[in-house]
Parts: sequence; C-alpha cells; structure tokens
Amino acid sequence: MNLEQPEAGGGRHRRTFSYGRMNTDIRKRYFNLNARDMLAFDLWDARRVLKEDGLWNSEARKAFSDYIKAYEEAYPEIFKKKGK
Repeated sequence: MNLEQPEAGGGRHRRTFSYGRMNTDIRKRYFNLNARDMLAFDLWDARRVLKEDGLWNSEARKAFSDYIKAYEEAYPEIFKKKGK
C-alpha cells in the first residue's frame, strides 16, 4: 500500500515504521513475523498515520478492506490459521 505524499520532500510514508532504516534488533523481530502478521502490522501502522492526519474515514476504511480482500484472494495460504 502506498500512502500519498502531500508535499514535495516529505510525506506520510516517511512516518511509517517500515520506512528507512531500522536498528538490527527491531529488523530481526519485524522480519520474523509471518506474512499475515506483517501485513496486519503495516496496515495498522498506515492507519495510525492517517488517523494522525485526520484522514481515517469511511473511504480509507473501505480502501483498507479492499486491500485486505485482494491479498486474501491473491495469497490465501497466508491467511490460513495454524492447525487448519
């Protein structure tokens, strides 16, 4: 998912956790997440940024929902619960 950049030289993506450099310990923990949890973490983080900017609304929620559905269709194996 790409967050719009409202102005040159900066933007919302720069405020996300996964932008730029992470220290080694955090990088290890982040990349040890399974794909489903990593997607959930990144979407929650993007939601946080949109909320901070007062942009979390029904349109944004629908876009996130559509994004998740597209992932579920494209990669159904990552959405299977363990043991099923």
